[in-house]
Amino acid sequence: MKSFLKKDNFFLGMAMALLLPLPVYGFLWAIDIFMKSTGLWHGLQQPENIYLLSIVGNFLLVRLTFVKWKSPKTGKGVLLMTIALILAFFFLYFKQPH
Repeated sequence: MKSFLKKDNFFLGMAMALLLPLPVYGFLWAIDIFMKSTGLWHGLQQPENIYLLSIVGNFLLVRLTFVKWKSPKTGKGVLLMTIALILAFFFLYFKQPH
């Protein structure tokens, strides 16, 4: 399995960048719910904040692919999908009223 992830493939990088935010989102959502239930804080007021924070994990993946694994094609795929996810966030949540 480890050798599969170290292949230098553009589409593998895109898939990794799309799949990584899902468990990070679930983890952050669970922490948010737990913190709200304990009364330690009011939580993230907008759910889109959790979405944006879940994309941060991709930046660690970019570093891993470019520096540690030395896989530039995979890193470019990760970087492209990370930028696409950030742009999707801004287009979905920050629409200007007409």
